[in-house]
Amino acid sequence: MLTEEKTKDIVEAWVQNTNKLGTQTGGSGHLSHVSFRIDSVSPRMLENGTTEISCSYTLMIETEFTYYPDNPPCETPCSATIIVNSDTGELIA
Repeated sequence: MLTEEKTKDIVEAWVQNTNKLGTQTGGSGHLSHVSFRIDSVSPRMLENGTTEISCSYTLMIETEFTYYPDNPPCETPCSATIIVNSDTGELIA
């Protein structure tokens, strides 16, 4: 059985592997930084020894032109469903 902390760690690793995060440069040479925030994690045990994890997270893009309150970072809400082995936490789908 997966603990709440292990489930959150699985989601964080999945988001990091699925999205291009960190400092990046665009075609014009301007810098941006992409990060994320996990908003919710909801695990559900399935009958076949797997766990379905529904999660929502927000990708945040900050640029050198980001400043509060007039030009806040771009925030994109995302959601996903991940299926993992209930015992090991290995990703299945």
